[in-house]
Amino acid sequence: MIWDDVRGRADQVEMFRRTIRRGRLASAYLFLGPEGTGKNLFAQRLAQCLFCTTIADEQLDACGTCSGCRQIQAGSHPDFLRIACPEGKREIPIELFVGSREARGREGLCHDLSIRPMASHRRIAVIDGADLMNEESANALLKTLEEPPSYALMILIAANPDSLLSTIRSRCQAVRFPALDLADVADLLIAQGMVSDPSEAAAVASLSDGSLATAAQLLDPQLRQLRDRLYAGLAAERFASVPLAKQVLAGIEEIGGDASTQRRHAQWTLRFGMEFYRQVLRRLSEPGQPADASMIPQAQQLASRLDAGSAADAELIMELFDRMAAAGDLIERMTPVPLCLEGLFDDLGRIQRQRRPVRG
Repeated sequence: MIWDDVRGRADQVEMFRRTIRRGRLASAYLFLGPEGTGKNLFAQRLAQCLFCTTIADEQLDACGTCSGCRQIQAGSHPDFLRIACPEGKREIPIELFVGSREARGREGLCHDLSIRPMASHRRIAVIDGADLMNEESANALLKTLEEPPSYALMILIAANPDSLLSTIRSRCQAVRFPALDLADVADLLIAQGMVSDPSEAAAVASLSDGSLATAAQLLDPQLRQLRDRLYAGLAAERFASVPLAKQVLAGIEEIGGDASTQRRHAQWTLRFGMEFYRQVLRRLSEPGQPADASMIPQAQQLASRLDAGSAADAELIMELFDRMAAAGDLIERMTPVPLCLEGLFDDLGRIQRQRRPVRG
């Protein structure tokens, strides 16, 4: 079945199947949800089902071998239109909707939608990153949304619907794509060859917020190296705040990027730390239980040096976790990254010295 590799979207598939059977397919849909939750893949599968010349629309399936299926798979179907924000740009320019100044109104998505279908009985257009349209682009699309051709189906994909004009949102039927189950993220990482080790896939998925795109970012080799530096420092028998702060800051600088990118990597560092302490707490609350596949080895090491029956040890780890979370709030409030992280690791060391040293 064509939907087998679209994880966690059975409800959305059934909704469209019922809608088509009742003859109530809308002219415009707004796919809403975090990045990396399958919205693009779902849109492509939906288009393939509707272009399949072998299986009836009402079944919402595709044979995979007819001319319509092969053209969709090859990205060459003449009635399937797709635009997205160009690489290196922050907005979808109006030219993608109405053409260049020299050919205004004679090319672009809105013009192409006005042309009758060539190989099917409908034309399907996907606007990926619709929340990146500037006001000029949005107004150009709005005219088509207000008076869509009878054969047109438009799918707008957005992670941040608040950035869309209310007039556009009101003319689209919303379909929500919530975060994926973490098990699905782990399975997809392995199925797509991004990770081969199930334990690593589970560990990455646990930090992904149910987004395959976020999981892919976490697999960046430099970010993983930064994570491992942090874990080693947090698990050290003698916590060294100054060297660890220097190592983490150096790691963030090595990854590079502008100030916004470095701030994002600092946030990831803090999330790694919060997950580290969360797992230590879990091990303390489950003494004697075997570690699961997603367990951070360094967190296991630290937990093994603590007393599962000690309220003081549990309170120590909770205080360390809270300080890590507070640092994340400071980053959100635009506190300079070096100042935030240096203060964080200094406080982590102070807390451990005051509470009591972790036993070796």
